Amino acid sequence: MRDKMKVLITHPIPPEGLAALRERYDVLYPAGRGPYTAEEMLSLLPECDAVLACGAVTRGQIEAAPRLRVISNYGAGYDQVDVDAADERGVIVTNIPDSTTESTAELAFALLVSVYRRVAELDAMLRAGPPENAFGMGRHMGHNLNGATLGIVGMGRIGRRLAGMARAFGMDVVYHNRRRLAPDLEAGARWLSLDELLKQSDAVSINCPLTPETRGLIGAREIGLMKEDAVLINTSRGGTVDYDALCDALEAGRLRGAGLDVFPDEPRVPKRLLALSCVTLTPHVGTNTHEARKGMAEACAARIIDALEGRTPPNMVNRHLAMKKPQ
Repeated sequence: MRDKMKVLITHPIPPEGLAALRERYDVLYPAGRGPYTAEEMLSLLPECDAVLACGAVTRGQIEAAPRLRVISNYGAGYDQVDVDAADERGVIVTNIPDSTTESTAELAFALLVSVYRRVAELDAMLRAGPPENAFGMGRHMGHNLNGATLGIVGMGRIGRRLAGMARAFGMDVVYHNRRRLAPDLEAGARWLSLDELLKQSDAVSINCPLTPETRGLIGAREIGLMKEDAVLINTSRGGTVDYDALCDALEAGRLRGAGLDVFPDEPRVPKRLLALSCVTLTPHVGTNTHEARKGMAEACAARIIDALEGRTPPNMVNRHLAMKKPQ
């Protein structure tokens, strides 16, 4: 009879969300420290049946894990997991899009408000001082959201939740997906082609996953189609936007500002962005709330339990795989 199955947790995440895993399996958890290094993962993976992945899982790591049956991705975006390698080895890969919806949509809306009302810019001005430079009627004026048009690129769960928030503030909402949604899923928004959305929107929010088709989706041509004085918000992945082209437009005053939570080469942030007061920056914290993180851990755990007990977990991103039977 084989030992208890083992689950590798790659990063320290809320331990209270892992109770169901600890009841059933041996859980390898990086307590009191940062994440496991790539080298540590390689040494641990040969004995593991499941991985709860908060970062990259490479082909080499997957190939080093003969017992591996499931990778449960701690988030909606799974671009750091080598799904092709998992497919070849018959390893299930899942994600948890439902658990990230509310917190990411809230952050996208917070960034939008910050840029429109110049919140981060004026906070920095007051702190730098002297504070009297910031006060005065008619100085440092922002804009109302009410009556403005928000264009959402990627009308999935997060995009639809963001659309509801925007409409509650009196915004008109348009969206672009490759395919138009059924009317009951449009959340009162209108479908437009990407070019038309960029032309008509006062603010554009990127909410699509990073795929080969969406990498560099918003480049110099697309930014050139946006309205003078428009705003760009990105809480998806840094690779969806050409940040050099974005900086060119911001430095030239072609766009009003931007709110960015993601960057192409994290944790590095382009120096040109850091120099722009019209840009609000956050360090990839779309799901970084106590409530969201605990819920994400529980959702990942539930998918691992399903897979290890022979059930098909929800949100498989490689749905064609035949389920491995427990050994």
